[in-house]
Amino acid sequence: MNHWFFNFWLTLLLFPGLVQAVGNSAWDCEQNSNGEWTCLNQGTPAPEPAKPQIIKTEKKPQAAQAEIIAAPQTVPLESSPGPKPVAVPAPAPDIAGATDAGSGPNLAAPSAKTQQPLPASQPQPAAVSETVKPAPAKHRVHITENQKPQLQKVEPKPAAAPPVAAEGQPDGWTCLSGSEKSAWNCNLVGTDQHGEAQPVAISNESNSFRLLTPTFSHRQEMQFQQLRSEFNQDPWQGCENWSGRKPKMVGVSAAARDNAVTDVTADFSEAFQGEVLNFAGNVDLVRADQHLKADQASYDTVAETMDAQGNVTYRESTLALASDSMALRMNTDEARMRNALFISGDGPLRGRAAAMFRDNKSQSRYTQTEFTSCAPGNQDWIIHASSLKIDKDSGKGTAKNAWLEFKGAPVIYTPYISFPTDKRRLSGFMAPTWGSTQRSGFYVAAPYYWNIAPNVDTIITPRYFSGRGEMLSNKLRYLTSISQGSFGAEFMPNDQKLHTSRYQVSLKDKTNFTNHLNSMVDLNFVSDKTYFNDLNNALGVQRNSFLHSQANLNYGIQDLSVSTAIQHYQSVDPTIQSSALPYDVLPKLSLKMNHNFEGMPLRIGMDTQYSDFYHPSLVNGQRMMVQPSISTPFESSAGFFIPKFSVQSTQYQLSNQNVNGLAASINRTLPIFSVDSGLMVEKSMDFTDGAYNNIIEPRLFYLYIPRKNQSDIPVFDTTAYDPNFNSLFRENSYSGYDRLQDANQVTVAGTSRYINNKTGLEPLKVSLGQIFYFQDRTVTLTSLNQTNLTSVPIQTSKTSNIITEVSGQIDEHLSYLTGAQWNAQDNRFARGQAVLKYRDQPDKIFDIGYRYRSATANPLLAPSIVSGSTNALATISLADASFRWPLFNEWVILGRWQYSLNFDKTTESFIGLEKENCCWRLRLIGRRYINGATTSSYVPSNLTPENAFFVQLELKGLSGFGDDVDTFLQTNLNGYHRAGYFN
Repeated sequence: MNHWFFNFWLTLLLFPGLVQAVGNSAWDCEQNSNGEWTCLNQGTPAPEPAKPQIIKTEKKPQAAQAEIIAAPQTVPLESSPGPKPVAVPAPAPDIAGATDAGSGPNLAAPSAKTQQPLPASQPQPAAVSETVKPAPAKHRVHITENQKPQLQKVEPKPAAAPPVAAEGQPDGWTCLSGSEKSAWNCNLVGTDQHGEAQPVAISNESNSFRLLTPTFSHRQEMQFQQLRSEFNQDPWQGCENWSGRKPKMVGVSAAARDNAVTDVTADFSEAFQGEVLNFAGNVDLVRADQHLKADQASYDTVAETMDAQGNVTYRESTLALASDSMALRMNTDEARMRNALFISGDGPLRGRAAAMFRDNKSQSRYTQTEFTSCAPGNQDWIIHASSLKIDKDSGKGTAKNAWLEFKGAPVIYTPYISFPTDKRRLSGFMAPTWGSTQRSGFYVAAPYYWNIAPNVDTIITPRYFSGRGEMLSNKLRYLTSISQGSFGAEFMPNDQKLHTSRYQVSLKDKTNFTNHLNSMVDLNFVSDKTYFNDLNNALGVQRNSFLHSQANLNYGIQDLSVSTAIQHYQSVDPTIQSSALPYDVLPKLSLKMNHNFEGMPLRIGMDTQYSDFYHPSLVNGQRMMVQPSISTPFESSAGFFIPKFSVQSTQYQLSNQNVNGLAASINRTLPIFSVDSGLMVEKSMDFTDGAYNNIIEPRLFYLYIPRKNQSDIPVFDTTAYDPNFNSLFRENSYSGYDRLQDANQVTVAGTSRYINNKTGLEPLKVSLGQIFYFQDRTVTLTSLNQTNLTSVPIQTSKTSNIITEVSGQIDEHLSYLTGAQWNAQDNRFARGQAVLKYRDQPDKIFDIGYRYRSATANPLLAPSIVSGSTNALATISLADASFRWPLFNEWVILGRWQYSLNFDKTTESFIGLEKENCCWRLRLIGRRYINGATTSSYVPSNLTPENAFFVQLELKGLSGFGDDVDTFLQTNLNGYHRAGYFN
């Protein structure tokens, strides 16, 4: 809200007589070329607004050299050099008694700034006559080389009638206070009862405390708002979230400007020999994207130079300026200005300068300047500098002898600083981060971004931990025509607690050699198991117990794909024993083929894989698997019936066996037969809130696999799938190829859903299913070759758990998800969850849920045991709530709380505040977590919660944005995305 504007209208409402008296007591006079004085508000106060007064005096001698045309005029000018045809509309006599253009010359009236009051020594007129002249008739003047102006009469446009007041409503102004961020909203109905608006003094006072006085006054902020409105597209559009897309401003080419016509409108004009044109009073020049306004201006059509004085504003595609005076060379875009205000729309960037020099369309220089990327009306941060240079070609700005002011207080001085003026990458320091952890103490990081080449950059980050010492990290990124990737490294020469060096390296690459051939590399290594727990700062989180590295090469065409891969695992959890480390795969070769025959229900497939498994302390082996398949799918909109037959043959060649008497070569060949069938029935239903479609989908799935003892086969990369509704229809309950279940079973399931015909939302979806077994299941994950595996009993139950899932979308923001698994044999719940979600992206996120899983929820796996115990079952009973919600004045609160009910401990929690506006972004996050609880199935008793704190301040347009907070929130806050994700 502009306080000066509020005070002005309050004065009008409370003291109308005082305002009228002050207005009528002032003299506003000027003398024209004939020596006649024209005055406003002369005489005693009257109920009607003051009218112009004309006083006859002696005429002064006139200059006789210039051809002069007086009146409001429009002058279209060609932009190329040399005298060109000029069209100038010349009106009838002005208010001071000037005649038509042919009746005699009149000097251009001085601007408002050069008007002088009536001198005290001037004798007072004996009589004053008030006259009201009709609107002057306008003329257009065509000026060509070596010819005098030719007049053409222009019919004036009819004036628009003022709005008519409604019945019972008085004439006058009606004003509303507007919103918190907008000014008064005023509308005139009928005639103005109080005369023309009077200028009001603007106060520089501010309601908020500042150590320094505001850099830009209220009047200058209003000028910035005016310059902002000159752009076709608001430079600060959507600036609240600068990680989103910004409006791209497109400039006009030099050729377009050269071919454009220059139009000039002014109250008075004069032409000298058809080459030099002088304009006075409301000068308005337009050429292509260039727009200039001034009180006075002089245009040289030969040199194509424009000199303007008094309230000068200039705008083009990506730049807007305001100044007292301006010299502009139109054909080269050179300019000089004094006491200038400027807005560079590419940044956006705004500021003021004692002098501005524009060398060309791309480069500009400023002296004794202050600038900021904050939107007009916001002065939260400002840089003061002795000189500033902006280069649009490179997207870089530089300043010398600069010091930063933040929230009205001086912060830092630097003799030199560079910053980006648009979204292009630019070398320089990014936003620093600092925080504190219990393991490493206070830490601070100051990342430096180095734009090495258009396709190569790196971020070099020196870090300091008060409890451990210095660390240097680097992340290099590259991009080529076929590949993209990054190389990262961290090195701490001496950990003051462990008295040893520590390091981490990583390499990521994706390459597309052709449309069918590509590769992927993801290699990672750390110096020790506790590296992430100790040095991954306040926001670091390592969810996995193993650090995975892999590389693969893929080739794919229609119906055929071939791939090769290697895999390696490194333990990063000190509680994991070496025998539990997964196998390395060096290498793995896969061939897959699928083909559908047109015109007939026939599908054939082939799945082939060769793998070489290595472990330092367990049995090693090579595995070759071949599985051909054939199916005859019958599918339609009403349902489907798909019988399928396949044979899986697996050959093992083992080495490094720890148990004597076991065969080194093992073969397993088993047939697999399945029939999958389902129907879809749709029915329309009417409820009180509207019409719905009810879709019912019953489904039957039969599976048969003969029984074969597989306990002599090692378990290399196989585990049991987690049971859920989709797993009811799998051909194998185990992942990988080391185990193939024995099965003679049928799955009975169904899904019912309701869809709102009007909104398309699905408020209710219910799924229910169960497997009925016709024989016991004897195939388990027990292996004679691996004594480290816990034995799993044979499954003798006749049915599986009853699995149900219920979900729905209540409205476009609110949804829910529930599910449960009931163990009918033990008469208890094996699993359960309930989650309520609210999404109003990107600002409003709220989740609350509960999850339960018994230690024996999956009968194909050994019961989960608490680490360090021999009999304590690790049942999960976990409550979880997370949120991100706006508070006030752009402040946002976010957090998460995860609580283990069976261990009576908080496993993860954090709370944070975030403020982001068009000027800066601040993030404060406090975190309390159990470092080392890599899974939620157990919380080791010897671990205690740790505290950490994180701070990040980013000055938009000055420093780059780090990704630590965004990465942390995407991992720990369900539903969180960067703002750019929604654009």
